[in-house]
Amino acid sequence: MKFPSFLRHVGSKTELIAAAMVLAVLVLAPAMVGGRYFPTICISILFFFILGALFDFMLGFLRIVNFGIAGFLCAGAYASALSVTLLHVSPWVGLLIGGVASMLLGLITGALTLRLRGIYVGLATLFVMETLRFTVSNAREVTRGASGLSVPPFEPLFDLTFARNQPLQLYYLLLVLVVIIYLCLHLTIRSRIGLVFKAIRDDELGTTVLGLSVVSYKLLNFVIASLFIGVIGAFYAHYIGILVPTTQEFGIQRTVEILTIAYVGGRGTLWGSLLGAAVLVGVQEVFRDLDEWRLVIYGTVLIAIITVFPGGLAGGVMQLFERLRQKPLPNGDAAPPSKPGEP
Repeated sequence: MKFPSFLRHVGSKTELIAAAMVLAVLVLAPAMVGGRYFPTICISILFFFILGALFDFMLGFLRIVNFGIAGFLCAGAYASALSVTLLHVSPWVGLLIGGVASMLLGLITGALTLRLRGIYVGLATLFVMETLRFTVSNAREVTRGASGLSVPPFEPLFDLTFARNQPLQLYYLLLVLVVIIYLCLHLTIRSRIGLVFKAIRDDELGTTVLGLSVVSYKLLNFVIASLFIGVIGAFYAHYIGILVPTTQEFGIQRTVEILTIAYVGGRGTLWGSLLGAAVLVGVQEVFRDLDEWRLVIYGTVLIAIITVFPGGLAGGVMQLFERLRQKPLPNGDAAPPSKPGEP
């Protein structure tokens, strides 16, 4: 069967088959296992996967260090929650409001900081995150601060209910959002804009000499990531039901979790964060009954992965596939690597 030409913009035939298999597992596994526990774990995996991919979209393709990613998550969550509770808009509209609020925060932050380089951008985004979190904490009349802001659940849609005691429906809603966001990121990376991103990452000075505005492309990348982080933050608000501006939810602890998943999964891949999220969330759940020892095992697993796979889990998978492609020939010689376009 001839490979449709329009799909070549998405990926190679092998990549599309692999993506279809992964998507089939993500769709079927929670429904086949059943119950409430497994879909809840799958929601955590998808949540951290897409945030790790968004972090990788900035760091892995343009070396933008965003240590304040949890702040943009906070902006989306509270913008959606407050618009629903105070303005009585639909939670579905709240998803868009959360995305727009985080995007505007990203636009302002990026315009002020992306002319800086290296750790200075990371520190600036960290300050933005903490400023936003303390603002939310102190505006008790509006946000209820540390007392917690109660957030309504999603309204029924097409006869589908999204009650919090039905995690399977919420899982599929998040899966739809994740697929849309990931596809947008993937298509951006494979477009001309993505090529410029990679050129800036590899040689910023050389790209500037060619007449391209490095700051403009960095700002575009930052705004796109901020928009989608806000959408995920809005989903999180209506999923979790109560928002509290703690460091665990919207502070440095959350940022470190996202950063860890991106690094463990493999930078510059996007899809590697799915492996990182699955492994790290899985380790915490498997050893949950061990209490404090669970954290020791978690840290040991992190050290082992980074030591064995410096390029992350995605790098290890790609090395494995490369070795399988270079199988020995009958005479004992290794088969030469195939050229682009060859099977």
